[in-house]
Amino acid sequence: MVKFMTFICALTLTCSTAFAGESQKSPTDITKIPGLVDVVSLAPDVKVELIYSTTDNFLGKDVYGDLEQCYLQKDAAKMMAKAAQALKALKPDLKLLAYDCVRPVSVQRVMWDVVKGTPQQNYVANPNSKTGSIHNYGCAVDLTLVDKDGKALDMGTKFDFFGKKAQPRHELAFFRKKELTSQQYVNRLLLRLVMVQAGFSPIPNEWWHFNCASPKKTRQLYKKVP
Repeated sequence: MVKFMTFICALTLTCSTAFAGESQKSPTDITKIPGLVDVVSLAPDVKVELIYSTTDNFLGKDVYGDLEQCYLQKDAAKMMAKAAQALKALKPDLKLLAYDCVRPVSVQRVMWDVVKGTPQQNYVANPNSKTGSIHNYGCAVDLTLVDKDGKALDMGTKFDFFGKKAQPRHELAFFRKKELTSQQYVNRLLLRLVMVQAGFSPIPNEWWHFNCASPKKTRQLYKKVP
């Protein structure tokens, strides 16, 4: 337990609206994209609830349509399987819950049009930029932890909370000010621990987001999903 908490603490240094719409057909047939695999086929313990395949998101619109499975590059899917195994070894009653996986560029454009010119613009990658979003390559995943009843653990903020409290680079300060509880803080660190052990990299502004490779390496190895 001491070794676990020591490693958990070390991780803190690493990361010191629009309109409603009805569900539509997915703009891209993900099953026909070479290299992408359904994560659950390799990691059956991973739960999936794609937020953008519902209207319960900051867009207020279902932009994924009938895409309801978590597809990632095979490399990333294998890493997810490792993360699920690491979590099971540490906390057998917990599971990973994926909120967002591959995101076609066509969907990225819809999201960008909604946030462009608003304070939320910093949280959505410009689809016209050199890299776009790592999600567009199937190399990023947004996720959390759930208990044996499928209830998401308390991370101190909801998914897609646009504020400093959701940012790993500020979470130690919030913890010290008692604006994040010990349990909320440990929950975040546990998620980060199993993902980093599996080879993923966290980002400084979203506790739920992890990349399977750097932006440069992602562009070299994979292609954007149209």
